[in-house]
Amino acid sequence: MTEPVIDLKTDVIRDRPVTETAGTVQVSQTETDDGRITLSFGGPWGVTYAELTPTEAQAVATALEHTAVRAGTKGPVDD
Repeated sequence: MTEPVIDLKTDVIRDRPVTETAGTVQVSQTETDDGRITLSFGGPWGVTYAELTPTEAQAVATALEHTAVRAGTKGPVDD
């Protein structure tokens, strides 16, 4: 049975705005420990991984949700 995975494709700005390239964010359960979640962020430059506890993963999800709701109610954000 394969582990559940969520893949998100997005534009990623790394170092400078002119280096915008396609990247991915992936969330999955770790293969070695069912109690931990792997969050990875990557693109042509490589991949960075973070192993999170369920509590840490929930905190990240809550922060993303709250930010998305605020951004959605305020309209596009100009940098």
